[in-house]
Amino acid sequence: MFAGPGAGPLLAAAGAWGGLAEELASSMSSFSSVLDDLTSGSWLGPSAAAMMTVATQYMAWLSAAAAQAEQVAAQAAATATAFESALAATVQPAVVAANRGLMQVLAATNWLGFNTPAIMDIEAAYEQMWAVDVVAMATYHADASAAASLLAPWQQVLRNLGIDIGKNGAINLGFGNTGSGNIGIGNTGSGNLGIGNTGSSNIGGGNTGNNNVGMGNLGNSNLGIGSTGNHDVGFGLTGNNQFGFGGLNSGTGNIGFGNSGTGNVGFFNSGNNNMGIGNSGLLNSGLGNSGSINTGFGNFGGVSAGLWQSVMQSNLPGSAGLDAGLANSASYATGGTATLSSGILSSALGQTGGLHPGLANALSPAPATPPAATPITPPAGVDSSANTGNAGTGSPATAGPRSAGSGYTGFYNSGNNDPGLRNTTVREPVSGAPVLPGSGIPRSTFYPSREPGEPGTGIKLPVRSE
Repeated sequence: MFAGPGAGPLLAAAGAWGGLAEELASSMSSFSSVLDDLTSGSWLGPSAAAMMTVATQYMAWLSAAAAQAEQVAAQAAATATAFESALAATVQPAVVAANRGLMQVLAATNWLGFNTPAIMDIEAAYEQMWAVDVVAMATYHADASAAASLLAPWQQVLRNLGIDIGKNGAINLGFGNTGSGNIGIGNTGSGNLGIGNTGSSNIGGGNTGNNNVGMGNLGNSNLGIGSTGNHDVGFGLTGNNQFGFGGLNSGTGNIGFGNSGTGNVGFFNSGNNNMGIGNSGLLNSGLGNSGSINTGFGNFGGVSAGLWQSVMQSNLPGSAGLDAGLANSASYATGGTATLSSGILSSALGQTGGLHPGLANALSPAPATPPAATPITPPAGVDSSANTGNAGTGSPATAGPRSAGSGYTGFYNSGNNDPGLRNTTVREPVSGAPVLPGSGIPRSTFYPSREPGEPGTGIKLPVRSE
């Protein structure tokens, strides 16, 4: 009460409101005299009567505003008076300080208890000071509250103006608005601009929701006409995060024409996050892909790149994945229809070249197949006759046990010049008898022997006669 600015600001406010009331009253008087001159002279006819009606309404508002300002000035003055009364009733701080100082002196010199009655009187006076201050503050609060309760809200005064007809709320401009901060006609809510909007911060006409821009949108943050959902941009869209024209896409977040699903870009895609034309599945890019993460044209399955690839890593016949090339149907194939093939239209496992019918089995015989390019190292097999081999080279020369060719090392070979065991064909023809039995058995010089008909070697000794 004693440290603040006091009643000065309240008295200044009362004077300002009083001056405003006088100016409004003077303006109303001047306007009234002008209207009297116009209506009695040049203002004639229906238009003049309509203008007089509006002008009379404005005069009534000036009169009400002047009365309101005068009342505010009076209540401000009453509040200032209540403050001054409370200030006068409040105990001065110097009196309180003197009471506390005397209390300390009496307490310090009360050696034999002679100051006890005086101390009690000082304490009683101090308590009385608190009671007086409480009464003063309570009275001030009651008087100030009564003065404030007599003030009428200015919205009630402004409601009589033509710019604020039919509004229920605060700071609306237009006709038939309900809420706050609306500009236009028939808006309901807050911060709407336009006609017939319902919600908050809509711009346009007939929007329902929040933050819509356009006409006839239902939802939130739509831009366009007739969209239903949230964050749509376009016309007649249904869903969320749509872009374009309604009826062209179905789903969420699609861009283009005829898409269904989520996050597709292009035409006639179905699924999620596809880009291109006619894709179905997930994360496909290109034309006519089905499956997942395919790139190119007509791929089926997963993780294929190229043209007309099929399933990834499948055990089914005619399936493939991770293929690169044209019309592959196997796993890890390059340019053909086989597994681990290289070439064009290879149909076997592990072929090298083209048009090989063999199979990567080292134990199976097959007809000799001319290779596209003969490898440097001949194949090896078991009981083979011109095996096509594991590499699919189709070499007619085969080495191994029971080989039917010539010039190979193994067992039971039936050709010529074949080192090994039990070879059946002459390997070392005998002079004079090239086809006798036993030809081809390995010979040793440790036990010299000769075949029938073979001339002997060495020194011949004479035979002793009897």
